[in-house]
Amino acid sequence: MRIIFAGTPDNAAKTLESLLASGLDVVGILTREDARIGRSRVLTESPVASVGSKHGIEVRKSNSISVAVVEWMRGLEAQLGIVVAYGAIFGPDVLETPELGWINVHYSLLPEYPGAAPVQYALLDGKEATGVTIFRLDEGVDTGPILASKLLEIGESMNASSLLLALTSVGSNLLLETLHNFDQRLDNQIVQERSPLIRVAKKLSRKDAKLDFGKSARVVHNMVRAMNPEPVAWFETNEMSVRVLETRVSNVTGIPEGEAVLNSGELLVGCSDVALVLLLVQPAGKAVMAGADWFRGLRQQKLLLS
Repeated sequence: MRIIFAGTPDNAAKTLESLLASGLDVVGILTREDARIGRSRVLTESPVASVGSKHGIEVRKSNSISVAVVEWMRGLEAQLGIVVAYGAIFGPDVLETPELGWINVHYSLLPEYPGAAPVQYALLDGKEATGVTIFRLDEGVDTGPILASKLLEIGESMNASSLLLALTSVGSNLLLETLHNFDQRLDNQIVQERSPLIRVAKKLSRKDAKLDFGKSARVVHNMVRAMNPEPVAWFETNEMSVRVLETRVSNVTGIPEGEAVLNSGELLVGCSDVALVLLLVQPAGKAVMAGADWFRGLRQQKLLLS
């Protein structure tokens, strides 16, 4: 089967590598254009583009689906398209281009959490499990018929980065199983029933990542997990912005909401029920450090965080 692959970030690159390692015939790759990343703003190709170049596969770089891109796709004469986090919506002309259409790897158990940030929303909501869904693309947002799905338990210490890594592994294997039994999966596809109450996992911004210590410690802890590695949870104190990368829910009570103090060598901040331990923080313009070390450097007995 001739396959065209569309994707951009690391998890898409890992999925592509698994397809190639299994001997599948990927005849073309669509990815986003080179972007400037890091503090040095070096122009860098996407992880998917790097994999394609390494394997000698034709790579097309585009941030949108132009007429020229569609014509390029048609010229590949691919039978099936696979998309993993490409970063653009496909219109009817693209969806109809491969003979068998397109399938997508989505990191939730659809119809739950359609949208751009399903991994983060599962953590935000304190889910104990999530999963991966392989489905056929249509013109909706993650609304196409389901070909396969698999559940994954969420570990207590997982953040968005580690959870995505685990889901990528599960998704890659599930994708291969789906492709090896593709006709059977098509015959048994399940039409999604989408409730209007379903929570859409919209992309999260820095504004969404501001911590509110008036909520329970578990809710704040889950936000920290969900926002790591991006956009990263944060708070303000004395007009200084501080990122929070790792926390732990304690059993300490009696600390006022938003008040930070040292307790048994750890930095605790009061929430609406119990205190939250700030394990790793990053003050603006500085390196990541232990929360207690940051607090000691301020030479304060207590501090109000907002």
